[in-house]
Amino acid sequence: MAINKTSIMPRKQSIEIGIIGGPFDRITTVLEEFEPGQKDFIVHPQIFGVEPRKVEEIAEREVEVTVPARLHTTVLDMNRFNTTRPGGGGIGLAVGIYFRARVRSTKNPEIIVQGQRTLIVKHFARVFKEILGFPGGFEIELYDHGRRHVGMGSSTGSMTAACVGINEVLGRPFNNRELRRILGFNACEESAMNKNYLIRGFETGIGAMAGINGGMVLATDDMELIYRIPLPDTRALIIIPEVPSLDDEFTGKDTAAQPEVELLMRRARYLDHLQCGTKSQIVLLDLLPAMARGDLKAMGNALFDLSYLGSKRAECEQHGLFGAPIYRYTGSLRQIGAEVVGMSSVGPTIYALTRSTEVYQRMINFLAAEKVPSNRIIETFIDNTGASIMENGEERNYQHEGWLQS
Repeated sequence: MAINKTSIMPRKQSIEIGIIGGPFDRITTVLEEFEPGQKDFIVHPQIFGVEPRKVEEIAEREVEVTVPARLHTTVLDMNRFNTTRPGGGGIGLAVGIYFRARVRSTKNPEIIVQGQRTLIVKHFARVFKEILGFPGGFEIELYDHGRRHVGMGSSTGSMTAACVGINEVLGRPFNNRELRRILGFNACEESAMNKNYLIRGFETGIGAMAGINGGMVLATDDMELIYRIPLPDTRALIIIPEVPSLDDEFTGKDTAAQPEVELLMRRARYLDHLQCGTKSQIVLLDLLPAMARGDLKAMGNALFDLSYLGSKRAECEQHGLFGAPIYRYTGSLRQIGAEVVGMSSVGPTIYALTRSTEVYQRMINFLAAEKVPSNRIIETFIDNTGASIMENGEERNYQHEGWLQS
């Protein structure tokens, strides 16, 4: 006798999170579990200001996509986003750690997904089929960078690689700005409560901006890219330190969704309510001019000030002792001479950028003296190219399009 598959699927659950912004801003947001492609969790383009369109003809194409990971230095104002509204602004860096995807469009209407982050990939394949009315299917194989939920954008990078690949095999029905909005309003990650379901994610758009365009990106609210520069000849030293919040790391947990939500919706929002004006002033009057000049040291000065303000302070504090383990590393690396230091996203990943070989070696010596395990150190560089697409033996990227149009 055949078994009804739906009868053995676990019951969907939800997480209720109390949101605290200002002293009188107290509401509840609900994270509901859903299946990949569940239609009431697909947000259509016209909802977020993108003209709807159709792809009704099937052309079988195959591309291979490579997307760099992002470091997210800070959000400008966490009161500007929620699970149903991406935004908040921020600053991001593309680094030489990669997501790779192979995407093929097929006449067969089925969606076949292999590799890693299969729920996320399957969801976005169904999103594109639904919003474009595409009658064909997809074969997708995707691999993330293997460092999940430590502040290195494993979910947003996977979404970006999948969306870029699907958009390419369909003939690029959406430009990069439109693609970023589709990703942001449909952002999701695996549920912590059940491995078969997804929950909506929080999205600033920084991962897609850095992943597609490379270099250093600055975004304002509503996922708008307002400035982008390359950082040539810049080495990046990335450390995943031993901190109290990582007691459960490497134990097979695939998501840190619930604790991240609680952080973002409470103390981080409250501190941004108090200090987002100061943060925006630093960005406008200090960071932007430094970016325009290509002055890495001055950029680092502005970013270092931002690391002690608002939501970034809350993100650092969650790793124990009111942020002392994080600030000890960033302060030490800056004193050694790194031009730019900080903690990425909700952490605990720490990064240090420099153009000096001597400074870089001093940082390596410092980590050796601290007995930081080699598997927690990544030596890489700023990726100034962004996403690359290989099709029929020819490679292309988006650099010729200009960041302002993307």
